[in-house]
Amino acid sequence: MSELFWPGKPDRDARQALRGTLHEMRSAIRSSTNEIVRQSRDRISLNPEAITTEFKCGDGRAAQTGGDFLVGLEIDTPNFDQWCAQERAWLREAAVARAVASMEAVLREGRFAAALGAAEQIMVLDPLSELGCRGAMRALSGLGRRADALRHYASFCNALSEDLGAKPEAATERLADHIRRADERLPPATLIRPDKPSIVVMPFSDLTGGDKAHLVDGLAADVRTALARDRTLFVVAGDSADTYRDSMLGAAEIAGELGVRYLLQGRVRLDEERLRLDVELVDGPRNTVVWSERYDRARGSMLSVQDEAVSQIVAALRGYKGIVQRNEARIAKAKSETDLDAHDHLMRGMMLKEKFLKDEMRAARGHFEKALELSPNSAPAHGWLAWTWFFEVYLGWADDPAEALARTEQSARRSVQLDPDLDFAHWARGAAFLVAGDNGAALDCFDRALELNPNNSDALANSAWPLMFEGRTEEAVARLERAMRLNPFYPDWYFWGLGMARYLQGSFRAACVVFSRMSQPNEQSKAFEIAALMRLGETDRVGAEIRALYDLAPDARVGDLVTPLGFRDQHISGALADTLRAAGLAG
Repeated sequence: MSELFWPGKPDRDARQALRGTLHEMRSAIRSSTNEIVRQSRDRISLNPEAITTEFKCGDGRAAQTGGDFLVGLEIDTPNFDQWCAQERAWLREAAVARAVASMEAVLREGRFAAALGAAEQIMVLDPLSELGCRGAMRALSGLGRRADALRHYASFCNALSEDLGAKPEAATERLADHIRRADERLPPATLIRPDKPSIVVMPFSDLTGGDKAHLVDGLAADVRTALARDRTLFVVAGDSADTYRDSMLGAAEIAGELGVRYLLQGRVRLDEERLRLDVELVDGPRNTVVWSERYDRARGSMLSVQDEAVSQIVAALRGYKGIVQRNEARIAKAKSETDLDAHDHLMRGMMLKEKFLKDEMRAARGHFEKALELSPNSAPAHGWLAWTWFFEVYLGWADDPAEALARTEQSARRSVQLDPDLDFAHWARGAAFLVAGDNGAALDCFDRALELNPNNSDALANSAWPLMFEGRTEEAVARLERAMRLNPFYPDWYFWGLGMARYLQGSFRAACVVFSRMSQPNEQSKAFEIAALMRLGETDRVGAEIRALYDLAPDARVGDLVTPLGFRDQHISGALADTLRAAGLAG
């Protein structure tokens, strides 16, 4: 250090100068000096743990640098020059690594302007960085500046050729090809997401290798086809999804290019004995996984195993209680009232309806009516409006049941008129016939919904009601159990139907067990639970359940609970009413 800072001075003078310099450092840094500078008789060093640099601050920003370390300092001391060269290389590598990490993080989040800044910093530090070039291209493409991305690529190719006589890496060339195709086919402006949930089923990853790729592709295609049958979803075609096979683009980038919210991704491993499939649903703009599941099946007949896996995936995702709609409801719930569009009102209404309580059902109706004010020809909104009127009759809330029945039929009929191929519309029409007491027509409508979409587990479960009312209880149980198998994350009301069926079979203990599993019971499910306890002779438990019923519906009366039930055999209704009165319920 003496030779470095005070060349030519005698050793004693140099040491004296060094002591004076250290004194000045301590005066300037004050209390932190002893932590930073370590000094002994013959050695001075710095404690790196006591020094914070831009490489250690951990704030997620790209490291900024004004150039290489100590550029322009000429000492003509070999050891110093060697040390300085090593430090420059290390600091440059650290800065590049930090900028790359920052760039990848903001690309995943869809923050393309920030990603471009990080990529440009990488290119300043290393003008021939393939990672920096690809990051800049991805960021520019994400900003809708695909022509600029291709110009950046061309400039990089020229620099690479002139300086190294080399061509870009294959990954960089594939990215350029993708951006070029996107520039030819996609509009200059960002695609606007549809006004209903939108999804792309990505090519599934084949973890097996060998000759199984066609089976993996077929599995993804079957899921895509089954989802596309759901008219409430916008599903991107397979050709567009295949464009992103082996792509380095992240979920936010793909979602932005295709104008969708969700990406369904899968990984498949096949062997002689088992099919293993991992799937996850990603909210692209938010870069969050909203659902994931693993399917592990004995292989057996490949087609039957594949059909089972596809059916369960689709049932879990679709439907008004499926994963997609739940996430849409959460997004709508987070918005302010002034920002709600027709789809948001639809989602909020569906969330409220699910409680099956009078006040919440009527609040849900208000949202469906607002959705129709904004989008008068929305078949789903008309269908959901029909359901709110259905429950006015079926749960005995309506002051004028005849008017509520007419409104149910009117809204359901309009839903079918607007979209005859929408399975949900026929499901809603079935509800109108069910509450009118026409069990045969109701079952026909539910079955028509299932013809249009065999994966509609909700229509399958709902079809148990007309079967129970017609005395076909065994068939009703079979349909409910099939719906539960098809949709393992089934909504609470499936328990309602199964509990009723167990009661009608005379399995009163089983009925009580099923009803107890409901997280959101309603007055009718409570009435059946009370009747089951009475039939078991467990009168000591009846009082608590009656209080629970009155908490749900303070004005509950036997007539209102039993009359809407459309049993062909009136003796069943009469016996149920007598049991409830014997339990102490009025009316």
